Amino acid sequence: MRACWLAAVLMIALQGVASAAPATTDTPPPPSRILAIPPELRQAFRQAVNDRSTAPQVRLDLMMRFLFEGEGGLGMTYDHAATHTVEEAYRTRKANCLTFTLLSLALAREAGLDAQAQQIDEVLSWRQENMHLVRSNHVNTGLRVQQRRYTIDVASNEILTRAPPRAIGDAALLALYYSNRAMELAIEGHYTAAVPYMSASLALDPDSAHGLNNAGVVALRSGDAATAEAHYRAALEREPEHWGALANLSHLYERLGDVARARPLRQRSDRVLARDPFHQFIVGHQAESAGDPATAAARYRRAIRLHSGEHRFHSALARTLLQQGDTAGAIKALTAARRLADAEGGARYQAKLDRLRTAGATPRR
Repeated sequence: MRACWLAAVLMIALQGVASAAPATTDTPPPPSRILAIPPELRQAFRQAVNDRSTAPQVRLDLMMRFLFEGEGGLGMTYDHAATHTVEEAYRTRKANCLTFTLLSLALAREAGLDAQAQQIDEVLSWRQENMHLVRSNHVNTGLRVQQRRYTIDVASNEILTRAPPRAIGDAALLALYYSNRAMELAIEGHYTAAVPYMSASLALDPDSAHGLNNAGVVALRSGDAATAEAHYRAALEREPEHWGALANLSHLYERLGDVARARPLRQRSDRVLARDPFHQFIVGHQAESAGDPATAAARYRRAIRLHSGEHRFHSALARTLLQQGDTAGAIKALTAARRLADAEGGARYQAKLDRLRTAGATPRR
């Protein structure tokens, strides 16, 4: 999965407190530098795009070629760890989703296009990194060209979402940059270096529950439990069902031996996860990997009840039903997946259906 910005969950109860890594000289760039286009990039973009046409639609097409084509363009490549400024992205030709949003937003505006950042608050992209469980949210660039809307997104086919994107201002986007860098540094063990990045993030977007949760992670890893508690509580004041803050605060109280305060937070966290289709899908995948298709199928069905429009949930259910010998049920689930998928995905599901039906199965009515 392509992670774009991070909401880290610190697994205190399981892992304890890690030692800090050797010091780093990494310091936050000023906000004005993050979206700034360097002169060499501006000149190359002018020659490849702006000098060739004044028509907005043509400029958009030329910009997309400039971003991805190596000959005469940037030839950008994806790197999940490449949280860069626009200038750094130009120098390295590497970007994650957040960096690609910064780059495409800056260039779209340089082309005179109406562009703004967009955020998707709930996406499925969980992974374990060092001593942190990370859940990633997503950003991309939205444009309006002659009354038509477009989205520039390098990971649209690789993330699971259940809500449409919402427009965010530049301050919120820059806050995500600083928060992302802070969490990357914290995950690497550079807790002291992460602090000024988190401070810069909260200065730009002080009411972000995700930012406050991340600030709590950094504070705790820096040895300041009181500040961590304050940040987690502030996150929950703004978003009472923020699972990361619930989990982090309950872990903190458990570590301090305060079971009375930890227990209700753990219960709230469990209730949030019970209503989270992505969590159900993850648990189903874990059960399937452990050789328990029956439990996996039950979790996948729960995910479908919570969010029926995700074709990958239905596909996973079909796979586990097939493992249990329920070919007719698998065909029914694959049919639902095919109906929900795009043209390319639908064709893949149809091929699977054809193979199952050729084997002599008939779907249940």
